[in-house]
Amino acid sequence: MIDRDRYPIDPWRLVETSYSHDEVGVSETLFAVGNGYLGLRGNSPEGRFAHEHGTFINGFHEVFPIRHAEQAYGFAEVGQTIINAPDAKIMRVYVDDEPLSLDIADVREYERVLDLRDGVMRRRILWVTPSGKEVLIEDDRLVSFEEKHLAILRQTVTVLNADAPVTISCQIINRQDGEDVYGGTPVAPKKAGFDPRRAERIHQRVLQPQEYWQDGTRSALAYKASESEMTIAVVADHI
Repeated sequence: MIDRDRYPIDPWRLVETSYSHDEVGVSETLFAVGNGYLGLRGNSPEGRFAHEHGTFINGFHEVFPIRHAEQAYGFAEVGQTIINAPDAKIMRVYVDDEPLSLDIADVREYERVLDLRDGVMRRRILWVTPSGKEVLIEDDRLVSFEEKHLAILRQTVTVLNADAPVTISCQIINRQDGEDVYGGTPVAPKKAGFDPRRAERIHQRVLQPQEYWQDGTRSALAYKASESEMTIAVVADHI
């Protein structure tokens, strides 16, 4: 049953009027944007609490051996799984060195909209910091249909009732390494023994660093998948 107070009816827009820590996974799915090649799960740009982070490239995968309880002719020996591409959605906001994290923040106003006419996901929140600063944060997110490799993210931060230092930290994170310094730990391997009915996790590092460089406001990271040997590069321009 859809909560129409939280998701009011609109003919062209998916509208979310409040943040729910318990239903963040649903929101991440509903507010995903993509073009059939590049897809961004609807995680908050702060990149902290999430049900499941996700940045995906169509066809970018890793391979792993399939074990069977009993081997027989024709049984598949190699499996494939889509893997997370490096996550470039992260834009962390600090006001007076106080970080925004939606799961604990004092958010007075919140609206997120996915407009199906132009494919842009927009978010607007009014955050009151622990020191009493009122901060308006507006985010736009778009994955281009004209250039399949291109995603555009824009953020505007305005302190409404005082002067305060504002820092925006844009990051590219390889989620296969687990979580960053702001939350969570890698999932521990399960203690149960081998079960042929269950898909296996890939235990080794998936993305191997190949190249990285910084040129002014442009950052780049390149990786190769350990077993499939597929390569991927992420380049971010900060304008």
